[in-house]
Amino acid sequence: MTLTHPDARSWARARSAAEEPRLGMLEAVAFQEHPDLVATFGSDGAAVAEILTRRTPSPAQRGSTAVLAVLAITGVIAPVAGMAVLGAESYLIDRVPAATSVPVAAAAFAVGAVMLLVTGLLWLRSGARWSGLVCGIAVVSAIAAGFASASMPTVAARDGYRLDQVMLIPVWGALALGALLAVAVLLRFRVRAAEAAPESTRPVTITDRERAARAVAALPADQRSSIQHDRDTALQILRERGFLDDAALEQALAAPLGTLFTLDPIRRSTP
Repeated sequence: MTLTHPDARSWARARSAAEEPRLGMLEAVAFQEHPDLVATFGSDGAAVAEILTRRTPSPAQRGSTAVLAVLAITGVIAPVAGMAVLGAESYLIDRVPAATSVPVAAAAFAVGAVMLLVTGLLWLRSGARWSGLVCGIAVVSAIAAGFASASMPTVAARDGYRLDQVMLIPVWGALALGALLAVAVLLRFRVRAAEAAPESTRPVTITDRERAARAVAALPADQRSSIQHDRDTALQILRERGFLDDAALEQALAAPLGTLFTLDPIRRSTP
């Protein structure tokens, strides 16, 4: 992936007057073409390197995500629509005859049952962790199917429609699958996706500084010169905008390339 700002100069110009720019982040942006080096620039560098090495989803992956989103939406809408068509009667909507509403509801719950099955399999394949979304889909589907299992025979009897028991199978299937999936997900309530590790609070050491400096020194001279120019120009921009005083600017300009992150703890501790 790429960062929002193509270089350190544009990053420095974009800083809000309400924030305190971190020099380690500035230098990480300047080195963004070299994620392996950026990873050695303290906590800010590690965070930027993680972004830079994160793979951009391929068109196929984006398409798959879109399809899954459509399936999830369909899985919620289908059983709700099936329940609604059985009870669609109000001042604005004429009652739907059983000859129409019962087959439509059966088809809707058949779609809902298939979507629940697919959702459950995908949930298992992804690690069977707690998911409020999956649990919500399952609960809504089960509730809708529960109402429909009682209302479908009632609607059929009211209109003298001969209800074939086959029509109830999708409803019972959606009810069973929804209840089963909801219980399964609830039982995994304490199983969550791994959270990002908190930012390290350990002090920056001389070893950290030396490791970063050695990594940068391995770059070709022309690349180091270009990055140095970008970094130093960005520092000048921060000085012009009032983020740095003359002493801080002089100290930052004198710092070896790749070691600005070591100045941030000093700046934060200075009143």
